[in-house]
Amino acid sequence: MTVTDPSLSGRLDTIARGIADALATQCDRDRGFRETEFYGTAFACMLWRRWPERYAEDLEAGLARLRDQDKRARIGAWQNPYHWEFVRFALADLFRGGSAAGFANSCDVLGKPGFVGNRVANWMLLRSTVRIMEGRPAGRLLGRLERRIALAHYQQPAGFIEDQRGAPTQQYHAFMTALLGYQIAVLKEPSRFLRDRFAAALQALQRTALHAGEVNAVGRGQLQSFGYAAASLALAFGLRLGLADPGAEALLGAVLDRLEAAVRPDGTLPLMIEGADERTEVEPVPAHPHQERIGWHSYNNEADYLAFSGAVLKLAAEQLEGFAPSAQPEPFRGEDSLKDGIRVFRNPAYSAIVTLPHAGLTAAQPLPYIVTASGARPLPAYGGEKLPGSIYGALAHPLPVFEAASGRFRSVLDGALFRWAGPDRIVGETGSLRFERRFRFSENSIEIADALITNEPEDGDLLHLPWLPLAGDIEATENGKDFALDGARLVSEEPLAPVPGTEPQYGMSGKLRVWSRAAPPPPKGEIARAVYRILLTP
Repeated sequence: MTVTDPSLSGRLDTIARGIADALATQCDRDRGFRETEFYGTAFACMLWRRWPERYAEDLEAGLARLRDQDKRARIGAWQNPYHWEFVRFALADLFRGGSAAGFANSCDVLGKPGFVGNRVANWMLLRSTVRIMEGRPAGRLLGRLERRIALAHYQQPAGFIEDQRGAPTQQYHAFMTALLGYQIAVLKEPSRFLRDRFAAALQALQRTALHAGEVNAVGRGQLQSFGYAAASLALAFGLRLGLADPGAEALLGAVLDRLEAAVRPDGTLPLMIEGADERTEVEPVPAHPHQERIGWHSYNNEADYLAFSGAVLKLAAEQLEGFAPSAQPEPFRGEDSLKDGIRVFRNPAYSAIVTLPHAGLTAAQPLPYIVTASGARPLPAYGGEKLPGSIYGALAHPLPVFEAASGRFRSVLDGALFRWAGPDRIVGETGSLRFERRFRFSENSIEIADALITNEPEDGDLLHLPWLPLAGDIEATENGKDFALDGARLVSEEPLAPVPGTEPQYGMSGKLRVWSRAAPPPPKGEIARAVYRILLTP
């Protein structure tokens, strides 16, 4: 893509305008988008309103379709309710500038509006923002109360906001941070409590960022455009308000580098910014059609995410109009911390993020997701949406697996409870076993040491330790001890072999192939061990 204004605001504006043009091309003025959508039309209208003369007919048609839509009808294959919170946010922002296309306000479009009432943090803070923005006295009080409840329950001590307890997601943390910034910068909320919570959340966003503008590596929605757009808006608010930590300007520039590189010739952004989102990836055809696209969740669609990204990036551009850039932005700082359950290591050569194994799959990254200074990504993004018949499952996660004589595999992810036992040690326990994983982060390498002890080994079982799902095209050399990865090598102290009967497996960054060392479990009370290292290559 061609960027004529190299300022942060100009770069954001260029991407947003390209998306606005693409949405106008894609969206039939009578029938709307071809694909099922929940809030794509509302955010497209929010975006088109920024250029009222250029998109006057598109805006008028979009608002008319929203007016005529049956708000009680269930939407899509999963019979989802009307997404009141998202639609009302987009329209409330749109009408902040006054009447549009013959409509005076949101109620002219939506009639008597409602809320879905989902009790997860991002919907709570979105609902809070809508109540405050719509300006009714009782609504403002309710909005402030819901904001305080959400932050009290979901924001962790070091600032990270979990969407559900125990399941961190960078995408929705970025979105919620942006909503707090919106309440301060746009809605002029005077709360010192709010400013402090926003500053802490922004610090957490910067703390968990990786090299090459990677701000959306773990949790539900990982690697999706929604998260990068939301992070851009959160950083823009932080810079405007003077609440961002040093390095925010450079980080936003790096995020924009990622987005600019992902823009397609028609001006659109793919839903998955990193990884495969083509329908040809999955074989055999999965039970859930949306899983034909790696990384998609059941509620994902192109229209929602493209329109949301465009509107949010334009809003970010507006925050930085007239922003005076630093002559030499402060570089990305190092990091070596375990805070709010998220382990981050960052030095000039690489950065890595680790989260606890989680039975829900989406939040689990039990091996480091690594991004090098050159942008290489040696290990997969794990996670995945857990549904009956899903292509994502426990065997796609790098944790020990038992194989019964019958050939059935069972992962310690099923049934074990995991916790951090210090900044570099994960412990998982059931009534019959204990698993430990230790990390040693060094200048150009990471050592991983696994250990497992079981009190009830079963005759005929095999223990696969380690169990390593790697990118599907990886091959071993040196008798199964050396693997060439993207920008790195994995070196195992013991030879590893592919595991028959486990394909295909999928992670959020693509198809996986499992490698392991299989042996009988150790006798009761003895310890099985495995050590392997990720060595960065020049």
